Amino acid sequence: MSILHSIAKTSLLLACLITIGCTRQETVDLSGRNRLFNTQWKFVRDSVAGAEALAYNDSEWSIIDLPHDFSIMDLPGEDTSEQIGPFTKQSPGGNHTGHVLGGTGWYRKTFVTDEKDRHKIFTLHFDGVYMETEVWVNGQSMGSHENGYTPFSYNITSVLRQPGEENLIAVKVDNIGRNSRWYSGSGIYRNVHLIVTDAVHIPQWGTYITTPEISADAARINIETTIRNSEPTDATTHVTINIRDIKGKIVGSVNEETRVEAQADYSFQKQLTVDSPLLWSIDAPNLYTAEIILQRDGKTVDTYHQTFGIRSIEFTAEKGFLLNGQSVLLKGACLHHDNGFLGAAAIDRAEYRRVELMKKNGYNAIRCSHNPPSEAFLNACDELGILVIDEFTDMWDLYKNPNDYSRFFNTHWESDLTDMMLRDRNHPSIIMWSIGNEIPKMNLEEGVRIGRMLADKVKQLDSTRAVTEGVPSFLIHGGWKNTNAYFDLLDVSGYNYMRSVYASDHQHYPHRIMYGSESYPGEAYEYWKAVEDNPYVIGDFVWTAMDYIGEVSVASSKYVKERNTLQLQTRDGIPEGINPTIIFDMMEKYSASKWPEYLSWCGDLDIIGEKKPQGHYRDILWDRSIIEMNVHEPIPAGYIEDLSLWGWPREWSSWTWHGNEGQPLQVRVFTKAPQVKLELNGQVIGEKTLSEADKYIATFDVPYQPGKLTAIALVDGKETGRKELLTTGEPQSIQLTVDRETISDNRNDLAFVKIEVVDKDGLVVPTSTAKVEITVTGCGELVASGNADPAGIRSANRPIVELFRGQAQAIIRPFEKQGIITVSAKAENMNTSAIQMRVNASLISSSYSSPGFLYH
Repeated sequence: MSILHSIAKTSLLLACLITIGCTRQETVDLSGRNRLFNTQWKFVRDSVAGAEALAYNDSEWSIIDLPHDFSIMDLPGEDTSEQIGPFTKQSPGGNHTGHVLGGTGWYRKTFVTDEKDRHKIFTLHFDGVYMETEVWVNGQSMGSHENGYTPFSYNITSVLRQPGEENLIAVKVDNIGRNSRWYSGSGIYRNVHLIVTDAVHIPQWGTYITTPEISADAARINIETTIRNSEPTDATTHVTINIRDIKGKIVGSVNEETRVEAQADYSFQKQLTVDSPLLWSIDAPNLYTAEIILQRDGKTVDTYHQTFGIRSIEFTAEKGFLLNGQSVLLKGACLHHDNGFLGAAAIDRAEYRRVELMKKNGYNAIRCSHNPPSEAFLNACDELGILVIDEFTDMWDLYKNPNDYSRFFNTHWESDLTDMMLRDRNHPSIIMWSIGNEIPKMNLEEGVRIGRMLADKVKQLDSTRAVTEGVPSFLIHGGWKNTNAYFDLLDVSGYNYMRSVYASDHQHYPHRIMYGSESYPGEAYEYWKAVEDNPYVIGDFVWTAMDYIGEVSVASSKYVKERNTLQLQTRDGIPEGINPTIIFDMMEKYSASKWPEYLSWCGDLDIIGEKKPQGHYRDILWDRSIIEMNVHEPIPAGYIEDLSLWGWPREWSSWTWHGNEGQPLQVRVFTKAPQVKLELNGQVIGEKTLSEADKYIATFDVPYQPGKLTAIALVDGKETGRKELLTTGEPQSIQLTVDRETISDNRNDLAFVKIEVVDKDGLVVPTSTAKVEITVTGCGELVASGNADPAGIRSANRPIVELFRGQAQAIIRPFEKQGIITVSAKAENMNTSAIQMRVNASLISSSYSSPGFLYH
């Protein structure tokens, strides 16, 4: 149990259950303020008319629980050559979105309020809906929201019916045309909350906490708090602010008497001191909680909790990035928001697991590409100790796709950016705000104008973090030489694929702070060497850390007669006066469909979270391993391998190549040791001495024969590490492994089950493509399944899954009851396997506004 989990048990957020007018129960925090509103929604994927009306008949609609993504749902009808599961050749997004459909989805939910809440304020809060959203309550329009990634809320108090009477929420979601360069998902894909407060209360995102002075002895905490008075008369309040440490102990407290005018907000600042503070860092992500208690006439009317961390950040070209005064090299990953076969559904456990995977594989920083993440994701980064670049958008006023957010940018950017920052600015994990990525601009002057407008707004809302942007060469009018005006707007300059100019730019602009905001995996050595050798280059963010749906085969590796030398990303700018949207139009016009490929195949990890071949090399770069080894698959005679800029050779950490006996295979050994020895079945077949020019790679050609291939790292002739690859036998049985043996009875929890086919010695058989039938019984259900094959387009939620390189994944969602879940798997000519997990009572319903995270 984590220390943060113990906070919840001691004092702050012991969960309780209340009924909100349906057969299932919603979970709320102890104060009754934040009520998770995810269960028992009705849904239809159809552009029906009039579904906002109370009298509309939705009896034939499906009953679903949020978070929910309707783009990953199977389409009607049988699989054909044109349509498989949720994928179709008729997809408007095509390669960009992984061949899925958007369209229109309707959601409806009924609820009743309690008599004790008769005079309360009710706020309906959405953490994210993709994309264009209209909301009605009891047939009355609450408004619309057009950004698919930013949170939004409505005060629904005035349209609610009397306590005990049924209320209806209706939400229409449109995902139309071509509007994304990657898989976006569709629908209410993040958490929904009903926030219930007194008329005098602390509004949503009503506190802003900074830590301007920190020493080993004490930290000064500045807390800005807003009180909202929705009553027709002035209100006098007494405010108590307690700072609680990781054990729930009060370590600082202050009081304030306030008078808030009628129908107005009142903000004030207070300073507190915490003695001997426990700092938030990558290795020790200590969190504190501000508990703000609002009283009137001696009665508590609101209690608001806000987590934060005590830490300092600093960026300089001379010292690099400093966290709490200590140099930190950013081992960064660009990461899209989808959760594999769950699609975009931001179920809390799925969000937490992605951050866990990053931490487990050596990353200490994530660039949220290219949109604000979920609240659950940021909470996980806070708890696990991962630094974050929080990014606003992928486009401004010029489109990359005709139906994207550019249509709304000019009228909506300020409110959307404000909502993102007000929600996120208390997260200690966030170190930079990115105002955009690879932004097409009509000309230099217009780009600078909009960039300054955004940067100024960011500084107005939070001056404690750096402003950045991911800038490429190919979209700059007149070429890279003209980027100075853009970079002058930024505190830290994001270089997309431009390590070649690090040194020359530093000579011209010695105070500029740079980082690789995107980089090629095949140049990992060069990008990381630049970070190690130059303090002004503070980190590297590879594209990407993990595979994802969409941007199909951007990391391709193909066998061809002649290599393709045309690479858009390497162009130095565009001519003055050219509208850069023509580039994206041309890409769409001349890009042939890559069906049935549907994944990008980017990433150090595949889509089920297993390490890919390129990840073994990064383990050497980051000193996470002494020695690793990959073997290239046989290349057809007369062909050469053509890699995209993001591609990696078709090599695997495997010595199972049946049918290729005697054929030379390329073996690459990765190590920082100066010498490498290679043995096959106990016989030395080669030795090599490595220099810096080898980039930690020793290459051998080895005639294949089954057995054991061993690479040995040597320093001064002494072994320091070894890597062994064994030829596997025939498939014999299925092996199931679950990520956690105990989960909670909460629909925001999940269990990830790894499915593997093994031989008699328990070795995974990489040649197996067996079809495995999955059965789930007990207190849970199968909600997603699949394998990591980038061309293995299948349904993402059927009980029969085909293996890729001997592996697949099943994702189990618990019901809201305690007990046992049993997962069984069987395949032809193999032993059946089963695994169980226990479902226990949950303590915390959701990551929203909680001081810690449930899913460990």
